[in-house]
Amino acid sequence: MSWYVGMYVSHCDLCLRTKIQRHLLTGELQPLPIPEECWDVISMDFISELPESGRYDSMGKHSHFVETVTTVTAAGAANLYLQNVWKLHALLQKVVSDRGLQFVAAFMKSYTNC
Repeated sequence: MSWYVGMYVSHCDLCLRTKIQRHLLTGELQPLPIPEECWDVISMDFISELPESGRYDSMGKHSHFVETVTTVTAAGAANLYLQNVWKLHALLQKVVSDRGLQFVAAFMKSYTNC
């Protein structure tokens, strides 16, 4: 019964127009500023649910493709960065990731402690 009521309300035009918003409106996306130097800022994304290759089932992307697992931690990602990218491009200043601010903070903390 509750499923039916939920489906009805989610498609009811009057309900959708008069429903009170219970969350803050999201702002418009803003483009990232252009970095002053190459490799000062990196964008990190994880491509997951790939067919398994050995023991790996996902891939990290930041213009370098690195094999990893879906359960990689921020410390693990920092270690992968040091092993695969840092040796080619040196220090970074900022990380942009779709995993949230906590992940980026933990990544940078692990990165600077290595």
